[in-house]
Amino acid sequence: MEIDRLNVERFTENPEELRQDVILKYFEISGKEDSVIGIEHFPKIVEAGFVAICIEGACELMLDHAVYNFKAGQICVGFTATVVQTLWKSWDFVCVLLAANIDFLRNINIPSVSDLFISIRSNPCTSLSDEDKVALPAYFKYIQSVYQRKEHAYYMEITKQLLLVLCYEVAAIYQQNRPSKKQIYSYKDTVFRDFVRLLSSKYQEERRVAYYAEILCITPKYLSAVVKEVSNKTAAEWIDDYVLRNAKILLTTTTLTIQQISDQLNFPNPSFFTQYFKRAMGKTPKAFRNTTSVK
Repeated sequence: MEIDRLNVERFTENPEELRQDVILKYFEISGKEDSVIGIEHFPKIVEAGFVAICIEGACELMLDHAVYNFKAGQICVGFTATVVQTLWKSWDFVCVLLAANIDFLRNINIPSVSDLFISIRSNPCTSLSDEDKVALPAYFKYIQSVYQRKEHAYYMEITKQLLLVLCYEVAAIYQQNRPSKKQIYSYKDTVFRDFVRLLSSKYQEERRVAYYAEILCITPKYLSAVVKEVSNKTAAEWIDDYVLRNAKILLTTTTLTIQQISDQLNFPNPSFFTQYFKRAMGKTPKAFRNTTSVK
């Protein structure tokens, strides 16, 4: 069994909607029943950006092999290619989630944006103020209502601006809870974000820094230097992080053989994959599978 890929297009019935710049979906998730997005029983790779707010109750949420206690009054942000599964939900759990394909936001001008991205990726769940607990769920519904006004001549333009506002609101919440140094948004931030965006869609196919550098029209040396300066990790380390993260998910949540996982991650053979994995994790894929399991 492979990990299912979940995108907003799957929940789109209108063919016209598939041709839009932005496809947006609003979900309400309850502890009393399985959600329409189906993340209760098996992990899924979410191929969209999403923001979730827990209104009541709590759940154990697995994001990229880390487990979080997501509880009432908290917000959770996920980026494209995040592996998601709810391991447990309280009976009174209520969550609202807004998901969208967000490529149009890639040039958003937020100070310290790369530092913020790394911070959110490491700590995706954080607490909301009393004001935001009320305002943000209402704002989610308002964005969805505007998006559904297809007869309005400028509904798409308005939706994009509202999503942009939401991004700034969310950024402020995470920056307030985990202050980061102020710095001007730069070309290097753009290179880093374009690299990560490309990596999130291509890591199963390509592990060469030179490949990503060529797509971004820069040299591998410059790409490595910029990524290291912005994130304190090299481009090769980011590639390994994505590959190993997915490998660990496949090993612990699926019944795929080592051969099948090796093939899915585009390794030349299982032996090469085993050497790669052991060098990074200190144990073979088989040993990791036998000794590790999600809660």
